[in-house]
Amino acid sequence: MAKAVGLSRNTVIALLNECRRLGLIKTIEKGYELTAGCFINHSIRKTAAGIYKEICEFCKSQGTIPPNWDKRAMSVLLTKYNAVGLPASEPITITYQLNERCKTLPEKVSLPYFIKALDMQNQYRKIVERKQQNGEDFSGFAF
Repeated sequence: MAKAVGLSRNTVIALLNECRRLGLIKTIEKGYELTAGCFINHSIRKTAAGIYKEICEFCKSQGTIPPNWDKRAMSVLLTKYNAVGLPASEPITITYQLNERCKTLPEKVSLPYFIKALDMQNQYRKIVERKQQNGEDFSGFAF
């Protein structure tokens, strides 16, 4: 399942556990059954806000002004970092990765700064290039 959705096994397990805990899915033989009509938008919105909050808290702990919200950048970050509510000691959390990769921060940062620090600039570049080549106005997913 993790390979099919392009996420790490730990991330998929954490998300499935969260969905089970919230009563959104139940385990059945050889899979899962949805118990709610449509829960994706609510879950994504909650996850996006949680990840952004973790970034802001990290910035504040470093004495740096948190970045402005950027839908395009958040869309890229959420492809890899989408586990909220886990301890910062878990390697799959964005807080853990920021602590490992961003020992010092400049006075002012942006979400694309963190994309580069987290080595996700190829994904971000593809979105920017697609907009330039096709004239698409992809400003990120609506949460």
